[in-house]
Amino acid sequence: MPCTGRKVRPITPNSLVEPPLHFFKVILPTTLAEKKLRIPESFVNRFRDELSAVAKLGVPNGHVWQVGLTIDGENIWFQESWHDFVQYYSISIGYFLVFKYAKNSTFQVLIFDKTACEIQYPYNAQEAVNDEQAEIKIKPQSNVKNSKVGPPKNKFKMEEMYDFFSSLEEMGIYIADKHRLPSIKQRKRAIDIARFFKPRKPSVMFIFQQHCLREQIHLPIKFANKYISSKARHIIFQISDEKEWLVQIQKLNTGGFRLTKGWTGFLKDCGLKGGDICIFEPMIRKKNHLTLKVSVFNAAMELT
Repeated sequence: MPCTGRKVRPITPNSLVEPPLHFFKVILPTTLAEKKLRIPESFVNRFRDELSAVAKLGVPNGHVWQVGLTIDGENIWFQESWHDFVQYYSISIGYFLVFKYAKNSTFQVLIFDKTACEIQYPYNAQEAVNDEQAEIKIKPQSNVKNSKVGPPKNKFKMEEMYDFFSSLEEMGIYIADKHRLPSIKQRKRAIDIARFFKPRKPSVMFIFQQHCLREQIHLPIKFANKYISSKARHIIFQISDEKEWLVQIQKLNTGGFRLTKGWTGFLKDCGLKGGDICIFEPMIRKKNHLTLKVSVFNAAMELT
């Protein structure tokens, strides 16, 4: 992976007296295990009074994450939703993160991998999405100086996505792979299905996109932590008492699990297509494997 070049600002007399706004953190095994990141004490001492309960983390592709801050005595941590940030960017042990404070609890973040080079950030999550494909795309920024932290100015509002995810979680449903953004029509249908389905236990919803049907899927961390043993290697999908699929799962360094061998076979057998929605509800374990009852809602299916 090539290193990303950046312009270096010249040192001026004024810059020498500016309060330092940067700090860095190296990701250690304990960082991933605790699922939180401590802000350096010296930084906290300077800016404690400015920090609110929620921080905004902006990355060079324009994506802004809202992460809760936890206070423990003199220490402040990035905690609520921090692990979602870690998982999204596949941050693992040995990664190096540089934070630039931009005031008002807003930080700009650069992520470097084990090769000491900046990562290739995933596609910009501020894309405008219609029913079939993204029609409005924002070119990823190559320089933090040019990336603006704040609400997107295009038609697609990240606030709407947060409201969508929150509404489903209130009904006991977690969305798999949140970075695969559903269209407005798909979001409305997902809410209607959740209200119709009324899961008895916390469940997982997959909203299938045509362009990613063959890709591996990540189970939501909150769901995985609740139902899947850290030593588990398989789960069972069940549509009826007689039809079952054994699917391998791979534990990720960042937490959670990825569906691997057996997943594409399940998709093919069920004839799932873009626009279809599935809900996976946990059942009694069989042979130490978590069994998920599958309910399929095809794109053309009418809810009654």
